[in-house]
Amino acid sequence: MEVRIWDISLAITDKHEEMELVKTLDIKMYKDLDFGGFIVIDGKSYRLCMYDNKKDILAVEPVKLNEEAEEIEYNSEFECPYCGSVNDDAWELDDEGETYCGSCGSELEYERVVTIEYNIKPKKCAPITRV
Repeated sequence: MEVRIWDISLAITDKHEEMELVKTLDIKMYKDLDFGGFIVIDGKSYRLCMYDNKKDILAVEPVKLNEEAEEIEYNSEFECPYCGSVNDDAWELDDEGETYCGSCGSELEYERVVTIEYNIKPKKCAPITRV
């Protein structure tokens, strides 16, 4: 199996073999490797993006994998603690629950925290008495 760096412009035109080669591996998709998640090659982490079964090409995207992820609190973005991907559609989720990262497939538990902020404009100052 050839592992190549994901390139959307080449994927659209079905030119997967022109993507940058990472490495050729002696593994079989769905036997040795399940789609979803990560693959680490020569110490570098990649997220699985696409598999072309006719050409036996796995397209991957480099990521900074955090295997020992910790809880992210009070973040303004819904960021996966494992791969760092941001879910821009998180506003569609319930206020709390469980979901999967759309990029790496990791299981996540979340709680939406709502904060209230105010914008205040001066309109008219109260009367001032000077003595």
